[in-house]
Amino acid sequence: MGKKKYWIIGGIGAGIITFLIVIMAILTLFSSKSCKSGGTVDSGSTGTSATGSWTQQGTEAYKNAEATFKSWTSIGMSGAQAAGIVGNIGGAEDPGFVLDQAEIGAGAEGGGGLYQFTPKSKYLTSPKSDKSWSVENQRDVVMALEPQTVKAYFKETKGGTPEDAATAWMNGYERPSPSARANTNSARRAAARKAYELFGGANISGSDSILGDATGTADSGSNTQNDENQCSTSSGDGAGGDWGWPFASIKNNDPGLSAEQQFGYSASRMGNFHDGIDLGDARYGGQEIKAIHGGKVYKIGHKGYTQSDLGYYIFIKSDDGYYEVYQEFAFSEAQASKYIKVKEGDTVKTGDVIGILPKNGSETSPLVNHVHIGVSKKELSAAELSAFSNDGTWLDPVQLIKGGQSKK
Repeated sequence: MGKKKYWIIGGIGAGIITFLIVIMAILTLFSSKSCKSGGTVDSGSTGTSATGSWTQQGTEAYKNAEATFKSWTSIGMSGAQAAGIVGNIGGAEDPGFVLDQAEIGAGAEGGGGLYQFTPKSKYLTSPKSDKSWSVENQRDVVMALEPQTVKAYFKETKGGTPEDAATAWMNGYERPSPSARANTNSARRAAARKAYELFGGANISGSDSILGDATGTADSGSNTQNDENQCSTSSGDGAGGDWGWPFASIKNNDPGLSAEQQFGYSASRMGNFHDGIDLGDARYGGQEIKAIHGGKVYKIGHKGYTQSDLGYYIFIKSDDGYYEVYQEFAFSEAQASKYIKVKEGDTVKTGDVIGILPKNGSETSPLVNHVHIGVSKKELSAAELSAFSNDGTWLDPVQLIKGGQSKK
């Protein structure tokens, strides 16, 4: 009788242990998949990972979230502005607040860290990086790589709500695809409100002078994979001057654009608006992409790997108040190295080579079929907030080129 009793107790104990192991395995499985590629976490994510919920005091995730919030307020961000940034991380980019979180399923070229630096080598090779993946160092690298974005965000969201700050950071810095924006915006906004409440955001006002000093001393960053490319490196912004066509083969002021390639009304796009022009590889594949206006390359970034995203993009600032963007002709790091022919800090004149549009059918993974060119008189990170709105932010490149070819 005694042996039978111990056998029963032993069986029950073994059953309990087995049950706990199964539960732990399930929790581990789900937590490991709660953070997907930048801006693509399910909108219903609870922000839970192996490090614990970032909204639960005492967890490693909570400590990292609070440290991230304080890292931004310490340089002049208001509580609402810092909460907007934390909301993007906790609501979509890295809900577990794992400091060196790799973009799941994206391979070696995927993003990494709290801000999903894409590729993650962008963080590791930055002159501002100490390679520690610490909260403060990741913040410093963000400011070094995108000082204009940080400044535009600070200016735009001053006095606003944490929810609107979250949307502004998503559009200005994270820049997910249109579908990802729609799917994750509400989660980012909700997470921003939560961070604002958890970390006392209402008690923290911003300071122009502190943030100005911080961003003013940040490096402009570099596009390390293109260091071998040759281009003018004279100092200062480009003077602007003449306008010109992006391909030498364009004759008689006719780039041959179809309806959906043209600037303005677009039946197929969000907001029925196209904020630039698309020049396809069927006509221009294999040709050099030339600068349509003189200026300084102040940013080369990357967002997404398909034609629904930006791919690698080139931001140029001209002294006469115009900004030009060239995007969607390189998506992978290999394509960027092969087809982008400038680097950050270069100054180009009208007609100088920006890159090369791949030949029709030569690129299949991922597919490249055009280069998108946009022009604005607003800094481009801020202008992207109006990407699907015909509110006057974006200008028609064709009309600028036609009207300014002989302008001195």
